Amino acid sequence: MLVESPPLAPLLAYMSEPRDDPAVNGVRLIEDLDQLERVTAHDIVLLTSRASAAAPSRRLGSAVKLISARHAAALALGLADAQRISSSASANAARAGMAILGTGGGVELAELALAIARELGAGADAVLLHTFTALRAIEAHPADGTTESLLTHAGAALGVPVSLVSEQPVDTPARAVSVDGHVQGWITAAEHDAVTQMGVEIVLHALAASIAASRSSELHTQELPHQSREDVLTDLLYATASAELEGAARRARKLGIAIDDWHIAVRLDFEQLADPAGGDERVAHEARSRFSTAVLRAARSGGGGGGGTWHRARSGEAFVLICTYPSDPGPSASRQIVEHMDEVLSTTRVMLTTALVRCGVGTAREGPSGLLGSAGEAKAATITARASRREQYAVAFDSVGLRRALVEWYTSGTAREAAVAVLKPLTALGGVRAERLIQTLHVYLDEQCSLTRTGERLNLHRNAVAYRIRRIFELLDVDQHNPDDLLLLQLACRARELG
Repeated sequence: MLVESPPLAPLLAYMSEPRDDPAVNGVRLIEDLDQLERVTAHDIVLLTSRASAAAPSRRLGSAVKLISARHAAALALGLADAQRISSSASANAARAGMAILGTGGGVELAELALAIARELGAGADAVLLHTFTALRAIEAHPADGTTESLLTHAGAALGVPVSLVSEQPVDTPARAVSVDGHVQGWITAAEHDAVTQMGVEIVLHALAASIAASRSSELHTQELPHQSREDVLTDLLYATASAELEGAARRARKLGIAIDDWHIAVRLDFEQLADPAGGDERVAHEARSRFSTAVLRAARSGGGGGGGTWHRARSGEAFVLICTYPSDPGPSASRQIVEHMDEVLSTTRVMLTTALVRCGVGTAREGPSGLLGSAGEAKAATITARASRREQYAVAFDSVGLRRALVEWYTSGTAREAAVAVLKPLTALGGVRAERLIQTLHVYLDEQCSLTRTGERLNLHRNAVAYRIRRIFELLDVDQHNPDDLLLLQLACRARELG
C-alpha cells in the first residue's frame, strides 16, 4: 500500500488492515465530522485531533462506518483516538476494504497530507527514489541474512510487496532464481502502472540475482569438504596395491568417511556427450561434472538410499557415486538403488539430451576392499548395459557366476598387485600401443590361443596376429607354454577390464 512507502512508513502504523491493499487516488483532511460527506472513493482520510476528540466513541464508530461505506482507502487519526474505535468497527472497516491507521503524537496531519500528496503526484521521481532505496537495501543485506528478510526489506523500500514462489506466475511479472542452471523459484510482485512497473522489474531482477548468488555460494561452501572426500575416494578406487589401498582408507577415516562400513557403488559412464566446441575435452569434462553433481544432489535429496550417505568419486571419464550404510543393508538394497537411480536419471536427463548415459549398480560390500569390489561390479554392470544397449537406465550387477568370482579375486590386494605386475611390461609402453597389444592378448587367450579366430575377431590377418603375439611374449616375463601363466594373464586381462 502507499502508506508503506519509505517516506510514509515511519509516520503511520496499521490499527486494522484489510486483506487486499486498496487503491489510493487522493488525500482528504477532515477537521470536522460534518465534512465526511466530502469523502470520495479511494481517499486516505486524515481526521484531525480536534475533530476526533470532540466526538464520543459511538459517533467515531459511526464515522468509520460512513467513511468505509464511501469506499475510502484508509482512515488515519491520532494513535490515542484510533484506540477508541471499537474492535467491531475496525473489523467492519477491514471487511469493507478500508485500513485504519494511527499517527504518532508529533506528526502534523497537514504535513502528512502534503507527504501523501507528493507520493501520489511524484510519478517517475518517486519510483526512481523507491527503486534506488530498494537496491541499496539489497546491497546492504547481510550475508547470513534470510531470504525472507531480504524480500521484506526490499519490498518495504520499493513500496511494493515481493515474494518468492516455486512455480512461474502466469499473470504477474517474475524473475527466475537460477542456480547452476536450475531454476529454484521465481521472484514476483503484483502488476502496477507503467511507471511503477519499471522500478518493480529492476528490483525483481536484482533480487533474483542476489538470491541466486547467495544460494550458489552456500552450495559451493557445503561442497568444499565433499571435494576433498571425492579426491580421497578417487585415490582409493585407483589403488593397485595393498599399501595404496590402506593409505587411502586412512585418509578417508580422517575426513570422517565411514570407509569401514557397507557400500554400494553406482557408476555413470558417458558416450556421445554433447560435442565439445573444437574438440575441447575441458568442456566435455565440465558437462560430465555438472551432470554428476546434479545426479548426486538428486540422489541425496530423493531419500532413495534407504538410510545411506552419498559420496562421489572419479574413475577416468566416468563418475562413481557411493552410498554408504552403517550396517549391512541386505540383498534388496541394490534393487532399491536401481529403482532410485532410474528416477534420478529421469529427472536429470534434460541436462545431457544428446549423450548416452550408462549406469551400473554394484552390490553391498563391506570396508575399503568391499568398496573396490562394488565399484568393479558397477563397472561390469555398465559393460552389460553397453552390450544390451540400455542407456539412461540403471543396470544391476549379476551376482551369480564367474564374473562375481572374478571381481572378488581382483579386489583382493594380492590379486590386484599380481594382475598389475604381470601386465606391467605392456602397460609401460603407454598410449594406443599398450592398449592394442593388451587387447590382442585378451582376445588371443579368450580364443584359446587360436591365431585364426583372434584375427577374425580383430579383423586382422593371421600373420599380423602372430607378429603381435610374438612381440607380446617377448616383452612379458612369462612362459607362453605354461597353463598357469596363461591363466594368470587371462585373469589379469579380464580384471583390467573391470578395474
